[in-house]
Amino acid sequence: MATGYCTLEDLRRALQEAELPGDISQDEQIAIDAINAQTEWLEKTLKRHWYEPGGIDEATAIDIPTSAKTRDDEEDIPTSSAFVVDDDGPAPKTWHQDYTRIRLARRDAVTVEELLIYDGETYVDWVESDEYGGSVYGGSSYGGSSDSWPEALGDDYYIRVNNGGWSELYLDTSNLLENGEDDEYVLETWSNAVYVTFAYGHEGIPQNVRRAVALRAASYFVDEAAMQIPESSRIRSVESKADQMERKAEELLEVYQ
Repeated sequence: MATGYCTLEDLRRALQEAELPGDISQDEQIAIDAINAQTEWLEKTLKRHWYEPGGIDEATAIDIPTSAKTRDDEEDIPTSSAFVVDDDGPAPKTWHQDYTRIRLARRDAVTVEELLIYDGETYVDWVESDEYGGSVYGGSSYGGSSDSWPEALGDDYYIRVNNGGWSELYLDTSNLLENGEDDEYVLETWSNAVYVTFAYGHEGIPQNVRRAVALRAASYFVDEAAMQIPESSRIRSVESKADQMERKAEELLEVYQ
């Protein structure tokens, strides 16, 4: 079953409000494909995922996400843009004393499930290792620890989700010093030094998101319908309606940019 952030009923209501035919039963698969395509577009564009743990009752033809998603990414440790000639090489760029910051590829991080850090010889999972400790939770609003910030300062790692949903992983780079000496790091390169597996998603699909996906799917749906209408004046009218729905969807999504 196709995945979507809205239902066929949401799409039908969007068409009816635009004074377009709201009976999509004859072309249900086109409608389902449109919702699925716009849902995928929305997640990749905004780098966000929404889910409803209990689903949506009226979603009989659409698979509403009911849980967070996971992904694994290869990351570089950011380095300072400049360094003096006498240095051995670029040092990690840091915030809050020794912490370096990596922005994750998706917003609304819930948990870090695996954190592989290169130590010069091999990759060590800081989450599983007894030698490292930190907060794997994104924040209280996502079911995680409410004291991950600023109380997490002093941990070897932690993640923080800001008000815009951006998820950032903080690593204490003092763990990568050679024999604990200042500015002598075990890594010769900071590229591909981190592999992180994390879960992400916002519990609850806001009405704005449901309506925006429905409007974008409706604009696609009426574009398909316009191809079957011979009168050019009618086609221009349908295209105008589609443009209006796309603009309305953009307005609804502005808050999530």
